[in-house]
Amino acid sequence: PQESYVQQTPPLSGHYPSTTSITMAPPKTLVDKIVYAIRQQPAASANGVSRAAIVKYLSAEFGVDKTKAASKKAFKDGVSKGILIQTGQSFRVKGDTVPEVAEEPKVTIEELKEGKGPAAESGDTVTVKYEGKLTDGTIFDSAKSFEFTLGAGEVIKGWDQGIA
Repeated sequence: PQESYVQQTPPLSGHYPSTTSITMAPPKTLVDKIVYAIRQQPAASANGVSRAAIVKYLSAEFGVDKTKAASKKAFKDGVSKGILIQTGQSFRVKGDTVPEVAEEPKVTIEELKEGKGPAAESGDTVTVKYEGKLTDGTIFDSAKSFEFTLGAGEVIKGWDQGIA
């Protein structure tokens, strides 16, 4: 028997009641799966859903290899064909309603020691040494070398905001 997927957000452009759900055949192409993944996840910003969150969803739901070059090509194809809109490392589906996202509180940044070299920007790969402490001083996490893509949603938002 063929599986069916229930799309919680309308696959067509325009305004639909929030209770609308549409049963559809499973997505076949990788671009179709990316579109499906975007529509199944709440966007954290008006820019859409982060590449990292989409890839994680594709891996969990469809068994797509996270490191596969085909995923990168599918994102690029989706953008070049006008199916996807890319802003930084986030994507949304062209024609879908842009979600209204409340402005998030900003992080208070206290520079303890300024680094040398150019400032990191969204999309850069950065490496940090960190120590997470509770208010009582208990260390709950640490790393001597932790690497991530800035602005891709791979870490807590405070890091993306504070390191940029």
